[in-house]
Amino acid sequence: MELSIALHTTNTIGNLLSHRHPAPDKFSRLGVYKLTCPDCHKAFVGQTSRRFATHFKEHETAFRHNSNNSSFAKHLIENAHSFGPTHSIMQLLHYHRKGNHLNTLERFHTHTEFTANNHLNDDQTIIPNAIFDTLAKSKLP
Repeated sequence: MELSIALHTTNTIGNLLSHRHPAPDKFSRLGVYKLTCPDCHKAFVGQTSRRFATHFKEHETAFRHNSNNSSFAKHLIENAHSFGPTHSIMQLLHYHRKGNHLNTLERFHTHTEFTANNHLNDDQTIIPNAIFDTLAKSKLP
């Protein structure tokens, strides 16, 4: 009788960067989000360790007060674009607690928008990454 042992892990890059199932009240969670301009469809990717709804209101307040505290609000103001409601411009990409994993998820989605020439994030936040390029081509997340 021959005995064989197989090892299997779910801790792969694909699983770590893949989309998680949303919670019933998704805007009360934290993680990585994308704000899309309703007029030109350029996107800003960010993360928050607070509620998504709270962070959205901060972007909205920056827009209403003509503040440079938000790259997204700055884009809307400089281009005379409109600010839409939460559900139409905010997409929740990943739910995750604060830490290195959250930072990696944000960098991945920022990189994806940058390679599509669709980003509103600061250019200094973009670093070439061959792994992200490969994952983006395979369309895992």
